[in-house]
Amino acid sequence: MCGFLGCLDGDVAKSKAMAGLAHRGPDSSDEYSAGALYLRHYRLAILGTEETAHQPMTSRDGNVILAFNGEIYNYCEIASWMGQPGLADDGDTRVLVELLARHGMARLDMLNGMFAIAAYFRPAREFYLVRDRFGVKPLYYCQADNALYFASEIKSLRGLRPTPLDPERTRHYLDYGIYPGGTDTFFDGIRQVEAGTWVRRQNGAQEERRYFDLRAECGRLLEEKPDVDEYESLLEDAIRLRLRSDVPISLHYSGGTDSTALLLKTKEVWGWDFPIAAFSMAFDEPAFDESTLAESYCAQIGAQHHKVTLSAAEVPALAAQLHYFEDEPYGGIPTIAYYKLNMVEREKGYIVSIEGQGGDETFGGYVYHAYMAMYDLARSGANPALLKMLLQTYRVEPGQAVAAAERLIAAGFQAHTDLTDLREPATARRPEMFVDWLKTIQLYDILSNKIPRTLRFNDRASMACGREIRFPMLDYRVLACGLAFSHEQKYAQGLSKAPLREIIRRHLQGVYAEPKRSVVTPQTQWLRRELKDWAQERIDVLRQSAFLPMEYFDRADAFYRDENPTNSFYIWQLINLSFFFDQPSAATH
Repeated sequence: MCGFLGCLDGDVAKSKAMAGLAHRGPDSSDEYSAGALYLRHYRLAILGTEETAHQPMTSRDGNVILAFNGEIYNYCEIASWMGQPGLADDGDTRVLVELLARHGMARLDMLNGMFAIAAYFRPAREFYLVRDRFGVKPLYYCQADNALYFASEIKSLRGLRPTPLDPERTRHYLDYGIYPGGTDTFFDGIRQVEAGTWVRRQNGAQEERRYFDLRAECGRLLEEKPDVDEYESLLEDAIRLRLRSDVPISLHYSGGTDSTALLLKTKEVWGWDFPIAAFSMAFDEPAFDESTLAESYCAQIGAQHHKVTLSAAEVPALAAQLHYFEDEPYGGIPTIAYYKLNMVEREKGYIVSIEGQGGDETFGGYVYHAYMAMYDLARSGANPALLKMLLQTYRVEPGQAVAAAERLIAAGFQAHTDLTDLREPATARRPEMFVDWLKTIQLYDILSNKIPRTLRFNDRASMACGREIRFPMLDYRVLACGLAFSHEQKYAQGLSKAPLREIIRRHLQGVYAEPKRSVVTPQTQWLRRELKDWAQERIDVLRQSAFLPMEYFDRADAFYRDENPTNSFYIWQLINLSFFFDQPSAATH
């Protein structure tokens, strides 16, 4: 887990002056400069010694120069497949560079991991930027004076030339809560390598190509009809691979279905006597603190529970710090709490964590997923008994479920997870159905909506503390297998995420059937009370910048006039944007 920056055919002096990324790699750094290529790498040591895993790394035949951010979890298996098992003794970076030297981009399909790669092939003078299948690790680039500049974070590129916030994308974010996707960012001229693709540059010409397609993989698995036993076997292997580390590992634990299933499965893989450290976020507000439940479950499971509490008084300073690391607008107080969680884990010596991200998206855990499932079942008439159970679980009439699902489709899936704040159909593009409407909206959340933005928030907040987060449920084999499940498998007995609940049922009777609990935070309450003065000061900074028309502040004024507001996301959006205007040139440079 690391960070890197550099250029091809560019000004090396400019590259060396780019904002550094030492927080991503606090253990060592080095550079490579020869001909048209400059690379600087910052290392967070997880696997391998400093002598064997130092980067930038050159292949043994001298043909490939590599900078790499991430982990290749199955590096031992790849080394054996190559007939050189001893390569694994030097860590995953050595295995990766030798695989590229032998096969180029042809065997990216073998990589099980999270990765951003910059690789130069000397013989052909080819340069590649590669990003993992779901974009867990970041990678950005821009063009300047016919040169390619690249970096693990946007801040390294913004100093090369004026890079204003894109007004259209910013207003789209404010109007609909949508973050830029695909290759877009909030900044004009700065692009990201899209998940599951590579960018190649050779002799000044540039092309992009996709090497992984989740839709195609899901379509293939639909014909095989995987079962729950197969899913559990793949999840066990994913956990086993992600427990490979030369530094201590903890687990992020909320007490919800996903993290409880992951904790139990990890205990099954690691052994029930192994003292897993589980860290939970908590809030200094009794009505919003659910850490007691997590503590109770840990006591039953046999895990060491650590609670990290965030108070309202800490938010202003942490928000300003996190703005620097995030580079773009990020989630509100939950992300700040996540940042503090990682700070404490680092202080206690835990450099790596595993996390249950992906369970909701794989198994239909959100309310609007269930409505899509009910819509599919109502239209097809395939399983009246399951439809009846779902209608009872969500306390809705058939006509209401169908009407709500049709509105959500017409709105381009733009709504909160509880189906509130739907966009007007005239402003949305109707999605094309993939197999059924449940899988269609799940693909949207995995590829375009929830997973990309959560991974970005979490990567920056954890790497700001020099920490690595691993996601077993986002192992591409695990996710594709679960996504291909039928409605009956995902919603057995009318309960969402049934395969994960089955893991829980084996160990925590009475817990497995609990309904999904939304993450509850004191954000709205704090922004109205303890943080009101700070919030209004931040919004005034943005108001005075003249970046936005004044009507964008009417909703903020209405929030503070309302005696009982229920949603403070818009307030957070304005606070978030205000940090880009703390200095006169901050929005344009």
